[in-house]
Amino acid sequence: MARTSVSVDNYIYEGTDAHRTLQLLGELWSHHVHGGSPSPELQQRAADDLARLFAPLATTDDTALAPLERVTALGSQAAERIDHADSAVLQYALREMWTPLAALAHESQRAGQRTGDEASARGVVAGLFLSDGGVPKTAVDSVEIGYRGVIGDRQATRVHHGRPWQALCLWSSEVVAGHAAQGHPIQPGSAGENISIRGVDWSAWRPGERVRLGEVEATLTAYAIPCFKNARWFADGDYERMSHERGDESRLYARVDRPGRLSVGDHAMLRAR
Repeated sequence: MARTSVSVDNYIYEGTDAHRTLQLLGELWSHHVHGGSPSPELQQRAADDLARLFAPLATTDDTALAPLERVTALGSQAAERIDHADSAVLQYALREMWTPLAALAHESQRAGQRTGDEASARGVVAGLFLSDGGVPKTAVDSVEIGYRGVIGDRQATRVHHGRPWQALCLWSSEVVAGHAAQGHPIQPGSAGENISIRGVDWSAWRPGERVRLGEVEATLTAYAIPCFKNARWFADGDYERMSHERGDESRLYARVDRPGRLSVGDHAMLRAR
């Protein structure tokens, strides 16, 4: 790609970031509706809203397609034409795409009764982890978090990681403990999470939710798709146990809305919408 970077407010989409975001538009939709049933009317409205953003970047907009298929096609076409995209249109689309996706997520949670109560939404930061690439990550007591994520943390490969909406990776310490209790050689930080959370109903932490981590504010954006590099943490090599398709035990990515200092023991909670 000729395009090297796209600036969107406080975020820089470097290299393949914008391209991959467009390619993954349909997948991001699926993550935001996972486990719920948003009404056909809301799905149509969300598809129309996303089409207004991405159709100018694509070749065609087939309104006869089902909402998910329509959005997926628009993202794929826009990705193919990204070198010819108007920068202002691309920036606007990357900024505004999260609003209709969040609307889908909130409707899905209401339909599935997945929002949880106030007590289950409040927990603590049980661990913080960083590395110079790869897993496992090393435990630290405190980190500085910027718009790009944990300062000093690095992804070994940027093909699947490191976009602004993947700035942080969160996971539940109870989920990890559950795997360990079943005999798997896993511990917090093994699977690449930056932040381990304790004391919350992890099923209520879903894409589209806003969270508060100490003084840091963030928005959950997607489930983290597991890869073969995490097979070593499971006695039988079945790393798909970490997938959101297998239950409510997936790691989550988040975009940083307000940077700050974060320490082990700080509060972690879902923010009111």
